[in-house]
Amino acid sequence: MIAIALLFVACSKSAPETPPPRVEGPKVNTLLGESTGVVFTGYWTSSGCEGRTYARNLYIHEDQAYAGVDLVSPCPPNARCAWSGITGYAGIWQQQGGKVLLREIGAPKEAGSAHPTEITANVQGQLVENGCVYSKGTTVPEGYTEDQVRPKLPGSQ
Repeated sequence: MIAIALLFVACSKSAPETPPPRVEGPKVNTLLGESTGVVFTGYWTSSGCEGRTYARNLYIHEDQAYAGVDLVSPCPPNARCAWSGITGYAGIWQQQGGKVLLREIGAPKEAGSAHPTEITANVQGQLVENGCVYSKGTTVPEGYTEDQVRPKLPGSQ
């Protein structure tokens, strides 16, 4: 009888565990609608990726405008360079489904142009453009100030 009782206890299922309560972060409005803890506007940077070996800084403004700075070949400190290799561009953005489409003013509209045309967000809160991952912030090369390489919207100082 004792053996049967032990067998019953050993083979019985344990009570199902109650999952911990789901904790949600603060709700914020983003380019892709209301989301938990991700803000898409602001300054973003990508140090480089497959197909692009230089850093890129982006500024996404809530008024549907954006600006970018590509740090293709910044002139090193105390050097004389014929070309600094820092290029800027700007345009407008719009949401289309789960993507944000970027349209550079005066540039081709098709995907695959030299500058970003489409971005999404990953679950880590980073932006992704053609496989290139962006984090919040700005890349500042040695010898430069943040103001020199921070993207600016046309007409702003």
